[in-house]
Amino acid sequence: VLQPGMFGRINVPGSLPHPGILLPDEAIGADQNRRIIFVVDDAGLVSAKPVRTGPRIDGYRVIREGMTGDETVVVNGIVRVRPGVTVKPQMITLPPKAEGQTQ
Repeated sequence: VLQPGMFGRINVPGSLPHPGILLPDEAIGADQNRRIIFVVDDAGLVSAKPVRTGPRIDGYRVIREGMTGDETVVVNGIVRVRPGVTVKPQMITLPPKAEGQTQ
């Protein structure tokens, strides 16, 4: 029970679950005041793409805008990659959040 002078923090869900894109936090970089991901085209050329992120769910970050879901995203080594560089991507399977992990 809250009394005058007390405060607390609550979390109220804003919407029902809906389909979306999830990426690990380590795949999301920052460029000044925006969040970016590095995507690889069919020729292996890297480009930066701005995204709008949402909350973290099961260890992954919700991507609200900026992705279609068909992109090949750089997940490992984003500190070494730059736009315009050619890479040879290797597909990986991201594991689900392990039991007992916290957000």
